[in-house]
Amino acid sequence: MKLFCIFAPVTQHHSFMTQIIERGSKEDGTVNLYARLYKRPSINTTIALGISLSRQDWQFIDNVLRSAEQAQKMGTAVVLRDTLAQKLWEVKTALDALIETNNVTNDTAKFVANGILKADIYKEVERQNAARQEQKEQEQRTTLMQWIDEFIRQCETGERLKRKSTRNITEGTIKSYRGTKAQLESYQENRHKIIDFDDVTLDFYEDWRRFFLAKKDKKGNPRPYSPNTIGRHVKNLKIFLYAAKDMKLTTNTEFESSRFSVDSYDVENVYLTDDRVQQMYETDFEDSNTIERLIRLAPDDEERGIMRDQVTRRTPKVLNEAKDIFTVGCLTGQRVSDYKRINEEMYRKLSDGNEYIYLQQEKTDKWIYIPLDPRVRAILQKYGGKLPHIYDQDLNERIKVIGRFLGWRENAGITELHGMMEVPTQKKFYECIKTHTARRTFATNAYKRNISLSSIMVITGHSSEKMLRKYLKLDSEEKAMLAAAEFAKAKEVKLKMAE
Repeated sequence: MKLFCIFAPVTQHHSFMTQIIERGSKEDGTVNLYARLYKRPSINTTIALGISLSRQDWQFIDNVLRSAEQAQKMGTAVVLRDTLAQKLWEVKTALDALIETNNVTNDTAKFVANGILKADIYKEVERQNAARQEQKEQEQRTTLMQWIDEFIRQCETGERLKRKSTRNITEGTIKSYRGTKAQLESYQENRHKIIDFDDVTLDFYEDWRRFFLAKKDKKGNPRPYSPNTIGRHVKNLKIFLYAAKDMKLTTNTEFESSRFSVDSYDVENVYLTDDRVQQMYETDFEDSNTIERLIRLAPDDEERGIMRDQVTRRTPKVLNEAKDIFTVGCLTGQRVSDYKRINEEMYRKLSDGNEYIYLQQEKTDKWIYIPLDPRVRAILQKYGGKLPHIYDQDLNERIKVIGRFLGWRENAGITELHGMMEVPTQKKFYECIKTHTARRTFATNAYKRNISLSSIMVITGHSSEKMLRKYLKLDSEEKAMLAAAEFAKAKEVKLKMAE
C-alpha cells in the first residue's frame, strides 16, 4: 500500500459513535468492511463500505484505527501512514459528525462514505486484491518439474495408463521418463536457470539440443548424444507437455510446432543370419569340451585369456540361459520385453493344424499369433515351459560374450554419429549385438526368404511397412539378389500372361 503521513487535528474527546468493523471471512480468507453507526436510543445501523481485504491486511488497519482512537481520546495528534486507513478514519469522523445531527439514514450514511472513499480507493483495493490473488495462484500453481514428478508417480502407481489402453505403463518407459527428468535438471543446473511451462519455446528446444551435443564423459572428452537419444528425450518432454495441456496446467503451445521435432537417425545395427542363429542354438556352453574348443579357436593368447576370464565370471550356465533366451527372440521377432516372457501356456493350435504362440505385446497391446518354431518348443521344454529370468542389461552383456566365443569378430562396418558427423568405427560384430538385434534378425531373415512385408508385420506387430523397413539390415549384395529375384518373378508372371 502507498504510505504517507496525515496529522489529524487535535480534537476534544467525545463519545464513540461510529466503528469500522469486518464481517464474515470468505473461502479465500478475505473479509468485508462495514461502518456501524450507533447512538442511543434512536440510531443503530450498519452500512457496507464495498471493500474486501485479506484478514492480515484488515488486522493491520484495525490496529491503526484503534491507535488513532486512543490518540484522539488523549487529545494528541493522530498520525496515519496508510492510504486506506486514513480514508477509513475520514469516513468514521464524517459519520460521527452526521450522527450528532440526529439525521441519519442508511442512504445518507452511504452517500457520505462513498464521497470520501471515491472510485480511486475502490480501484486501489481491487488492484491489491487482484495482486494478492495472483500471488496466491502462483504459489499454488504446479510447475513443470512438479508436474513431471506427478506424471511419473501416476505411471508408477497405475493411475495413468497407456494411451488408448487399459494396461499399465511399462517399467522401461517409466525409466525413460525418469531419464528425461534428470536431463532437464542437468540442463537447468548447467544453464543456471529454472525451466517452467512458458519457458519451453523453440529457442529452448534449440538450446536443449546444443546442450546434448556438448556433452562430455567423466574424463572431459567430447561425448555428444546421438540424434536418437536426443529425440527420445524430446519425445518424452512432449508427452509431459501434452498431458499438462490436457490437465489445463499450461496454455503454452510452442512445443506443438513442427519445428519442435523428434529427430532420429537410422542406426546401422547388425543382424544374425539364419546360419548364425542355428550356430547359437546348437552351442552348449555347459559342455566343457565345447568351451575349450571355442577358446582354442581364438586368434591369439590375449583373446584366449579374456575368454577364460569371461566364462569364469559369468559361468557356463548363465551364458547358456542368455543364448537360449536370445535365440527365442531371433525366432519370434518380438521386442525383448515380450520374447523374455514367452511360455508354453501361450501355445495355440489353429484350424490349419499348426501350433502358434498367442501373445499380447506390451508396448502396443496387440494380440498376435507367432508360428511356433520347433527350436522354440525345445528351448521352453528345456526350462520346464518357462524361460529363466534375466535382466535386460545382463542379457545385453552376455550375448556379446556369446558372440565373441562363437568367433564373430569381423569388423561390423558400423558408423556412429558424433555430434552431426558420421564417423566409421572399428567395432567388431559381437560388440554390436543387443537385445533388439533379435527382432531385426527375425525381420531381415524372413524378408530374405521372400516373405512379404505385410506377412512379417502380422508377426512383428509393426504398424506400417515404413517402420518395418527400418529393421531390414541387408548388405548391398543381399539387396541386389533380392531385387533380381523380384524382377525374375515379375518377368515370369508377364510370360504366363502372354501365353
